[in-house]
Parts: sequence; C-alpha cells; structure tokens
Amino acid sequence: MNTEAFTSTLKHQSTVEKNGIKISKEIAEKTVWDELAVENPTHAVISAKNEEDAAIKSAEQISDIKQFLKPGDILLDCGTGYGRVAKYLLPQMALGGYVGVDSSYQMLSLFKKRYDTVESEKRTPLLLLNADIHTLPIQDSSVNVAIICAVFLHNHKSIVDKAMLEIERVIKPGGRVLVYSSFPRSATLMGVQGCAYQILLNLLGRPYKNGPVRYYRRKEILKLFKGFDEIELRPVGYSVIPKTLIFLPGLLEAIWRKVIANPLNKILEYITPAQLKPYFAVHYDVVAKK
Repeated sequence: MNTEAFTSTLKHQSTVEKNGIKISKEIAEKTVWDELAVENPTHAVISAKNEEDAAIKSAEQISDIKQFLKPGDILLDCGTGYGRVAKYLLPQMALGGYVGVDSSYQMLSLFKKRYDTVESEKRTPLLLLNADIHTLPIQDSSVNVAIICAVFLHNHKSIVDKAMLEIERVIKPGGRVLVYSSFPRSATLMGVQGCAYQILLNLLGRPYKNGPVRYYRRKEILKLFKGFDEIELRPVGYSVIPKTLIFLPGLLEAIWRKVIANPLNKILEYITPAQLKPYFAVHYDVVAKK
C-alpha cells in the first residue's frame, strides 16, 4: 500500500500505527461501532436492509460524488466504515489519495482487508485513520473533497457541530463537502416523533446515547455550514406516514412499515404534485463549497 504521496496530510505525531491503520492518540479504546461491526459489518454504516439495496443506494451517491472529483484529488471519507463508498468509487476512478476515517478499528480492518486484495482499488493510495470525526488528526487545508454518508444522523448535535468545524478546517479553499443521508428533516411526523424521543433521553440523563436519529431544521443545517461560500440543500425522499413507530415492538413495527406506511406513502407520493413533493422530503443532502 503506497501512502507516501499524501501522508503529509496527517498532523505531526498525532497517530500510532497498528497493522497498517493509523490510530489517533485521542480516540477511546472501544466504541459501540466495534461491537456492531463484529455482529454485522453493514449495520454501523448503512441503513439499507440488504446488500442489493446498498448497491443501488451507493450507485446513486457514487454518480454524484464523481461530479466533484478529478484525478489527483485527495478525498476524505468521514465515517468510512468498511469502505462502502470506496468499494464502488475507486474501481471507477483513481484519485491522488483516499483518507478513510472511522471510530471503529474493526470496520477499518474490514476495509483494509478488501482493499489489499482488489487491484482496481489499489490504484489509489489509501490512508486509514481510526479517529473521531470531531477530532481529525489531519493538517489544515489538506483535502479537496470530504464526504459524509449516513453518519451525522446518529451523533449528538454537539458532536456534529465540532465535526463540521474540523471538516471546514481540513478542506482546501475551493474544496467541497458532500453530505448524504445525514440530516433527516424535523418538519415531518418521523421528525416530531424523533425529537420527542430525544427530549425523553435528555430527561433520563442519556442525551449522548449512540443510535437514535437526530432530526434537523433547515436553519440548523445552514448554520453548520456558515463558513462555506456556497451551500446547496437538496430535499430527498418522500414520506407523510412515519415508516417507524418507536413505541411498537419489533414484529408490529415491521408490519406497520410494510403493510401500512410504505404502501400509503407510495400512493401519496404518486398523487402529490411535483412542486409540493420537496415539502414532504425525508432528509436534506448538502453540497457546500469553501
């Protein structure tokens, strides 16, 4: 693995190395994401129910990401997991360097194991960092593009605030940040339900619990990107009926989603005028230029 071309992106003496993976000196020894990675490598990084769904979802994101990349660019993947984006992107496009950051060493080990055996991925030098996205051991203005895929929504908003400051710091002037499936809208029935659950967690003294989805208002998202010159919020998806009722047990929740919520949402989406559909979007994707 040739990382010499861009290891200068690392802060001096900020990491130690273990089996080809750089570990931030600041990161905790164990996280909930390591436990999830052992149980099922896809659980901690994607919300798709199976690999076929994941491939479809990835293809759409990869097509979009490629628009903002050129040969020689260094790409930062925050919350890279087992390398779902790299798995589809790198065989199609060689880059100057791919920096994958994740708080789970287990996930990064899965990424490295695959990368080391796939020649089409190895055309791009890889740097794997076991670090938190809100304390990046990376030099200022050292990457061209940063991507965040389905990561922010499971983090407490205070962590997201810090992470965005770090991402803004490491992006070069003129560089871009691409955020996918990370900002669910609070102005939905799912959002109302989720915000109520977060209030309950706050009252129970568990505000930082890993896992619960955090929902966002448009103004909150724009505030996160206040240091960027151009910001585009893209409404994605459609939902009127909440696909999940958090108070239902597993079997009843599955019945609700498959028998009631999904069919009704498809009917409502079909009859809703195109100009009104953004008001029923599930989440916002973001494209921002520094």
